Amino acid sequence: MKFNKLVLAAVVLGAQTVSSNLRADAATDQLDALKKQIEQLTEKVLILEKQATTAKIQQAPAVSLNTNGLAGVAADPRVEQLDQKVRILERQRELDLESAAEKAKQTPRVSLGANGFSVTSADSNFVFKVRGYVQADSRLFASDHVGSTANDTFLIRRARPILEGTLYEKYDFRVMTDFATGINSSAANNGFLQDAYLNARFLPEFQVQIGKMKEPVGLERLQSGANLLFVERGYPTQLVPNRDVGLQIQGDLFAGKLRYEAGVFNGVGDGASGDVDASDDEKDIAGRLFATPFKDSGTDALRGLGFGVAGTYGNQDGAGLVSKYKSPGQQQFFAYRSGAGTATAPNVVADGDHWRVSPQASYYWGPFGLFGEYVISDQRVRRDAGTSSFAHVQNTAWQVAASFILTGEEDSWKGFTPKNPFNPAKGGWGAWQLAARVGQFDVDNRVFSTSGSLADSATSASGATSWSVGLNWYFNKNVKLNFDYEQTDFTGGTSAFLKNSEKVFFTRAQVSF
Repeated sequence: MKFNKLVLAAVVLGAQTVSSNLRADAATDQLDALKKQIEQLTEKVLILEKQATTAKIQQAPAVSLNTNGLAGVAADPRVEQLDQKVRILERQRELDLESAAEKAKQTPRVSLGANGFSVTSADSNFVFKVRGYVQADSRLFASDHVGSTANDTFLIRRARPILEGTLYEKYDFRVMTDFATGINSSAANNGFLQDAYLNARFLPEFQVQIGKMKEPVGLERLQSGANLLFVERGYPTQLVPNRDVGLQIQGDLFAGKLRYEAGVFNGVGDGASGDVDASDDEKDIAGRLFATPFKDSGTDALRGLGFGVAGTYGNQDGAGLVSKYKSPGQQQFFAYRSGAGTATAPNVVADGDHWRVSPQASYYWGPFGLFGEYVISDQRVRRDAGTSSFAHVQNTAWQVAASFILTGEEDSWKGFTPKNPFNPAKGGWGAWQLAARVGQFDVDNRVFSTSGSLADSATSASGATSWSVGLNWYFNKNVKLNFDYEQTDFTGGTSAFLKNSEKVFFTRAQVSF
């Protein structure tokens, strides 16, 4: 009997202690605390039972305590009351969990961080994102560049807000504008609306995209402007289309090891963008295959290898479809004749087939990166000078660029995130990357034929060769500084500008999110 009283006193005392701590507005916390108290009481009962057995005291009636309630000591109404409260709390917790789960099914998820601002529906079928990037540049020309008309300048190279999203799980959209001055302020650049398209992801292997987008041709052109290795893209980009309006099918085959893209577009000149086909009724077709056969390989040295080929074909007619070409410092070094079309003022326009082909490759292994591409642009043009003459012009360009991350991060075509973001107070200095590039642009010799030249040999070069080195400082995922030096030597041309080397220092401060 004495033992029974001790047990009952311990249970009642524990119940009173627990009961005094229960709060109606914290059911989950109460239940956890109650379980802990019961476990402690159970342990004490076991100790007392052991002591009673040792002392050969008459064994008390069994006491059974568990988290589902108190049983075996039903004689005391306070114990029964405690048991009832436990059951009520457990049921309340079940109801709260059910309510929270139901609410989660209907509440959108809002996120704001390094990847921008996004809102996602509870079922993930609808997504809306706000992203963008801004690039503030400087170009400083060497003082000994005789004949140059370019000025040292600060400029906003790109200022691009981006709206992206998903509708009904499979329909992605993207709208990107550019509020910056860009390379020039010509309205003909059609550069304000950069992207505006809808992509239907029916299957990973088959997607349909329609709107204004990058044509699937140039390797570096397809890289985001926020992930460029150098301040300015290389020469091959000037021979491939920029953005155009059309329809494209695309997809990933063989578990993502082969990417294909094929589309029909209005058609634009080399390096150009367009919103409306104002020149003719003809359309261009463009396509690209790019393979990464070792992307899932266990051999690190092979995993980052990719290679492919791209091209376009179309029939183009009109003055707006022949291009001018620029140096890395954005100074024009070649232009077709653009006179009145008379014998003394010839004019050159597109008149017929225009095809391009571009083999390309990239390679990444740890902190090391390498990419290269070659482009041929073959175009039939007409020279009007009182009478008309025709010629096929085949211009070419190539580049090879390499990089190495000094701080050891793993590089990729889409960039990387510093392991230690810039924070001197915590010993973080961001990531540092070295870069080097060499490239060349070659104008077809037929352009400067003695009879019926298509360009002025005094003001247009027949080629350009550039080399550059750079140092990139990544403060974090969102902030980057570029420091580049690029030197260009021209072939042909008799102007003072073309007889001297162009030497330019570039800087860029970029914020992206």
